[in-house]
Amino acid sequence: MLTVEDDPDLRRSLERLLRREQCEVIEAVDGQAAVEKLAAGLVVELILTDLEMPRAGGREVLAAGLKRGIPVVILTAHSNVEIAVELMRRGAANFLSKPFSHASLSAVLEDAFGRAAARPRSADEKAIVGQEAPFLQVLDSTAAVAETDATVLITGESGTGKELIAQLIHRASKRAAGPFVAINCGAIAETLLESELFGHARGAFTGATQSRAGRFQLADGGTLFLDEVGDMPLSFQVKLLRAIQEKQIEVVGEGKPRNIDVRLIAATHRDLPAMVEQGSFRQDLYYRLNVLELRLPALRERPGDIPLLIEHFLQAANARHSRQVSGIAKAALDVCVAYAWPGNIRELGNVVERMVILRRTGELQVADLPPQLTGAPAASSKKTGLPAEGIDLKQAVLEYEDSLIEQALSRTGGNRNAAAQLLGLNRTTLVEKLKRRR
Repeated sequence: MLTVEDDPDLRRSLERLLRREQCEVIEAVDGQAAVEKLAAGLVVELILTDLEMPRAGGREVLAAGLKRGIPVVILTAHSNVEIAVELMRRGAANFLSKPFSHASLSAVLEDAFGRAAARPRSADEKAIVGQEAPFLQVLDSTAAVAETDATVLITGESGTGKELIAQLIHRASKRAAGPFVAINCGAIAETLLESELFGHARGAFTGATQSRAGRFQLADGGTLFLDEVGDMPLSFQVKLLRAIQEKQIEVVGEGKPRNIDVRLIAATHRDLPAMVEQGSFRQDLYYRLNVLELRLPALRERPGDIPLLIEHFLQAANARHSRQVSGIAKAALDVCVAYAWPGNIRELGNVVERMVILRRTGELQVADLPPQLTGAPAASSKKTGLPAEGIDLKQAVLEYEDSLIEQALSRTGGNRNAAAQLLGLNRTTLVEKLKRRR
């Protein structure tokens, strides 16, 4: 690994941290020295470079690293976070805000080297890839939001990478040296949610044989990410609201409040304003969470990024599964770009990984694509000819129509306007047909 840092004290500190990560370290005193080493044929797995240095800075090191296919991580002061995000658009693998902790450095190294020892990751989680305007607007807002300590609400469909953006905000904030703790509010039973978030004392309830810290305590000094907050039971929402307002929690079975110091980032795929209208989400909690809102675009809103994401996932799958897939044929790529991806980036990552595993080598072809992309019917033993005993033609036509409608809605992520266009119908006609199916 090549480290590029002009401050000798920081350089020595970085070296010590990297040695603890079992990394072999080669040092460069500034960007010019790093560029010269790379030009001379130095081969490393990763480059960690400061942004602002004499003679040559992080931009020049980034360009030299990308030219040789080496991932580059930018080290930056908080005041340069916006620049670091801009460099990530240009190809930087990640960035670390100074000062950073050993844990933050370990996480970045894990990402860069493709290790997943800490926890399972979905295919979309580390893909900060995109050049389309809707996505770039989110990145611009992320840099601005990270400068504050305000509560953030990230909205968008499932699979759009909400936790990834939450992690990006944390790494770019003044809390970057602290922990990032995530919890999926919809995955925890209502009876356990209070204990999971606030912790419990020994003997607080049957089975509580020892005290346990909750997520608020684990995130102290850092960021707590409440994923799928829209799935939080209404009965618990008032307790969360109280914790946010008073900056205190009450550990189950302890009977006294504890001060907390966390930044909250919440995320949901649900329509919270509609839930407020319906009475299934507290209005006061919604306003507390929605101090700053970031809406992530669906993948169908940024089709120009699909080729970039496919290349990203293809290379990752090659490395992970020891495959040698060289790319994707234009015809197959055209199908991917035209598809609506209702599962968004997560679905795209899973599809590419599956194709790479099965293809092994060569280019991905249309034949490698799953049926939901190509519209090909799944294998079936039923014949399409007229049965000997005859057929109820009206019922058969209705069933075929229902099948096509389901496929169109699936392909467009439930967008009725787009589905109607695929079927050559007016939207009102499609709506009437959907009513008939109920």
